[in-house]
Amino acid sequence: MERRRAGAVVTFGVSSPIVALGRELVQNLLVSLRSGQLYEPGNETLRAAGHRLAQTVSVLWQVEGRVRLEVAEDTVLVNDTRIRTELRLYTVQRNLVRFLESMEIGGFEWTGVPDLAEAARFAHYVGRVEGEVSGVDEISDGLDRIDVRSVVPLAPRQEVLEELTEDPDKRLRAERTYRHSVAVTREVMESVRTRGVLRTGKIRRAVQTIVDQVLDDETLLVGLTNLRDYDEPTFTHSVNVCVFSVSLGQRIGLSRFELYDLGMAALLHDIGKADVPKEILLKPDALDDEEWRQMRNHVRFGALRILEERGRDDLPIREMLVAFEHHLNVDLSGYPELFAPRRLSFYSKIVSICDSFDAGTTPRIYKTEPITPAEMLEALQRWQGTRYDPILLKAFIGMLGIYPAGSLVLLDTMELGVVIAANSDPQLLDRPRIRLVTDPEGNRIEGPAVNLAEREASGEYVRTIVQVLDADRYGVDVGRYFVAS
Repeated sequence: MERRRAGAVVTFGVSSPIVALGRELVQNLLVSLRSGQLYEPGNETLRAAGHRLAQTVSVLWQVEGRVRLEVAEDTVLVNDTRIRTELRLYTVQRNLVRFLESMEIGGFEWTGVPDLAEAARFAHYVGRVEGEVSGVDEISDGLDRIDVRSVVPLAPRQEVLEELTEDPDKRLRAERTYRHSVAVTREVMESVRTRGVLRTGKIRRAVQTIVDQVLDDETLLVGLTNLRDYDEPTFTHSVNVCVFSVSLGQRIGLSRFELYDLGMAALLHDIGKADVPKEILLKPDALDDEEWRQMRNHVRFGALRILEERGRDDLPIREMLVAFEHHLNVDLSGYPELFAPRRLSFYSKIVSICDSFDAGTTPRIYKTEPITPAEMLEALQRWQGTRYDPILLKAFIGMLGIYPAGSLVLLDTMELGVVIAANSDPQLLDRPRIRLVTDPEGNRIEGPAVNLAEREASGEYVRTIVQVLDADRYGVDVGRYFVAS
C-alpha cells in the first residue's frame, strides 16, 4: 500500500474552511488518541471521541476530496496547508506533534471515511502503542491486524520551515508589503502635516495586506522590521508597530476582522506626530520642557485627527483609544494626565508593548548606546505589571523568542549569526533559527540557516549562543538577511 504521496505542494496561506477544519482535526485526533489510552474500543467515551474524529474527516473529504495531516518540528499541515493554531489550542497542537514524533511518524492520511467502530479501534491501538511501537512499517502492520483500512501512517516530513523561509517569492511579497506600507504611511502623514487631511482608505488597504501577510507567514514580515530607514523613523516605526501588533494578535487568537481593526489602530497610533514640528521630532539632543510638552501632546492630536476624519456619526472608537492611550501605562503612570481613573483598552495594551519594543530598538542619532532586541525584552520584563500587561507581554516574548529576529549573536563555535526566527517550542526560546554570517576565524560568509535546537549524536547541542552583540559595532547589516536576494 502506498504510504506517502510524492510531489505535494505546501501552501502556507489561510484558506477557509480548511484552517478551521484543520484545527478541528488536530483537536479531535489528539482527544481520540488520549481517550484510546484510557478506554477500550467499546467504551462510550472513546466511541464519542472517535465519532467526532470521523465526522471531521467526513467533512474534510466532502470539502477537499482528501484528508492528510502531517507534522514537522512544530508545524502542522492539513492537506499541505499550514495550520496556525489559536493560543487556546497551542498546547493541543504541541502535544500532538510530540505524540507523533515519539512514534517516529510524520502523521496520518485517511484514504476513506472510517465508521465509528473503526475510528475507535484506530484511536485505541495508536494511543496504546506509544512508546512500544514506532515507525511507519510497524504501525501499518498493527493497523492491518485490527482491520483499520481507512488510515495509513506517513513517514516524517523534514524541513517544512526551511521551505517556507527560503522561498524567494514569499520573501519578495513580504518585502513589497513592508515597503509599500511605509510609503503609504509617509503619504498619509505628510498629507496631514501639509493639508490637514487624514484619509484612511489607503491605510486600510495597507493594513489588510499586512494582516494577510502575517497570517501567511509572520516570521518574514517580523524580520523585515529590521529594515531601518533612519531618515524616516516615524513612518517605519508606525509600520513596525502594526506588524508586531498584528502578529501578537494572531498569536492570541484574534479573528481576521479583529486583526484588521487592531492593525488600523496600530498603524495610526502615532498619527498625532504629524502635528508636532519636525524640528522637535528629529531633534538630535534632549528635548527641553516646552518641546517635551508638545511631543506628549501627540496622543491628543492623534485622537482628534481620527475623530475629524470619520465624523461623529461613525466614531472609530478603537483607533481613537489607541492613539490616546498608547503611552498610558497599565498603572496609569504614563501620559496624558487623566482626570479620573480608567482601564486601558485591550488594543492599547497590545500596541503599548509593540510601540515600546520598536522604539527602544530603533537606532536614533541621539542614542550613544544602542539597545539590542534582547536587552529591550529584558527591560520590558522589568516593567511588567506596571507599564505592561504581564499576560500579553509573555505572549509577545513567546512570539519573538529570547533572541528576537535581527539579533547578532556569538556562538560557542566562535561563529557569528543573525537570528532569523524564534523557535516555536516555548521550551526552546533560547534556541532560535539563525543565519551564519562568519566562520570560526571571523571571515564573512554567506552561511546556511541552522537550527540551534540541533543536537549531536551524543545529545549535546551543535551550537549554543554565548553572547548578544551590537550589529552596528561589527558592521553587520542585519536587515539584508530578511530581503529577497
